[in-house]
Amino acid sequence: MAGQEDQEPVASVGLEVSQVVELPRPRATATEEAARMYAVLTVTVRRRGAGQPPPAATVPAPGPGTARPRLAEVLLIDHSSSMMMPPSRLAAARAAAVSALARIPDGALFALVAGGDRTAMIYPRRPGLAVAHAESRAAAEAALHDCTPGGGTAMGTWLERARHLFRDLPAHGDGGYVRHALLLTDGRNEPGYETREELRERVERCARAFACDVVGIGDAWETEELLLIAGALGGRTRAVADLTRLPDELAELTGRAAERDVTGLRLRLHHRAGVRPHSFEQVHPTRTALTPARADLSGVARGAGGPVHEYDLGPCGEETRAYLLCVGVPYDPAQLGKQLLLTEAEVDTDAPPDTPTGIELPLPQPVLVRWTDDADLYSRLDPQVAHYRHEEELHRTFEEACAELKRGRRAPAQALLGQAWRLAAEAGDTAMQDHLRRLVHVRDAARGEVELLDRIARFDIKAARIQSSMTVLPAPRRPGGPR
Repeated sequence: MAGQEDQEPVASVGLEVSQVVELPRPRATATEEAARMYAVLTVTVRRRGAGQPPPAATVPAPGPGTARPRLAEVLLIDHSSSMMMPPSRLAAARAAAVSALARIPDGALFALVAGGDRTAMIYPRRPGLAVAHAESRAAAEAALHDCTPGGGTAMGTWLERARHLFRDLPAHGDGGYVRHALLLTDGRNEPGYETREELRERVERCARAFACDVVGIGDAWETEELLLIAGALGGRTRAVADLTRLPDELAELTGRAAERDVTGLRLRLHHRAGVRPHSFEQVHPTRTALTPARADLSGVARGAGGPVHEYDLGPCGEETRAYLLCVGVPYDPAQLGKQLLLTEAEVDTDAPPDTPTGIELPLPQPVLVRWTDDADLYSRLDPQVAHYRHEEELHRTFEEACAELKRGRRAPAQALLGQAWRLAAEAGDTAMQDHLRRLVHVRDAARGEVELLDRIARFDIKAARIQSSMTVLPAPRRPGGPR
């Protein structure tokens, strides 16, 4: 298209691999499995602006008339009987829903759904999605205040309702929709209405159909249920104690969803022959185990290469995501001292070739290995790999502390919380430290000496568990540091 090369891309995507490439040469008598290589892959999405460097590889910007994806938002608001105890809880939820409605852009689609043991449409009255504008927002607010709570809780049915509302919308892409749900609850599923396994099955059916953020209020919700929903549906979990803050929380989450219009990104991992993928997980902003959306094993079948795994990144805004890769590395004595390719990582889009998308893509990045006998080299630990494994240890330690508290074993719980404090301090996780201060009195911050508080609110434990599922970015790499 004439002149298209002069148009500014909508967004640029960066890709960085962080690792120490050296591994110790296996001993001749070694019988254990192949050595494992860990690497952190960081994907950064940025809006294009002045002063940025020229692109490495660019998918052309949209031509005239090319539309960015629009938002389709479904607000799933708990209307079970427990929301009336106290009545201020329902009033706060309604006020928060109104704040969320205000952040839905004109022209977007939306719906308000009341969740209980069954669902009911609040607005529009008939199943479907309304177009956002001043009149429809006002009508939705009025309908919200006319809805009467009642019944139990079955959150999987709420998600199924959202899936059906989104079902006929074109996904992402040119003229499509970014599909997002926001679920607010004060309770847990009731087995008489929906078992944990039924919830899991419904969540799995919704995976990749839409993204969902989850907000828990009060202290009767089940941590595992909220994390299950948000983890599988690519969202975040929030625990809100102060109901006066609830409108701002829902407005922020809805606003972030509206800004995520960079769509169709895929992270593709090309493993060479003999490389065995062990795990691939998102480690920032939340920890989530990932399974490939697509796998190509044709190279393995032909003996011409290793597996190719592809992961959908979902809608993105201005953000950074990090992933921890672990692969088994085959050893060949003839390769000692040589730097070898294990895996090539690349970010691509699901747009057909030569289709303008307005997304500037990075060059592919290698994950490497070099076998060595030099202990000074292979004993180093990459700072980013160490950081996220550190955060994982923090999460595991805190979960063990919570289990001890549940058993009434205060002494081991206190020791574990002291260890969690040290880990949070070393990781620079100040948000987790703030949550820990609601559980312990810190006597010696440097040494991690803490004392359990005499009274600990159940909400504070649950909120800390939610926080421990999130991570912070590592400190910036020093010049000349390991890669």
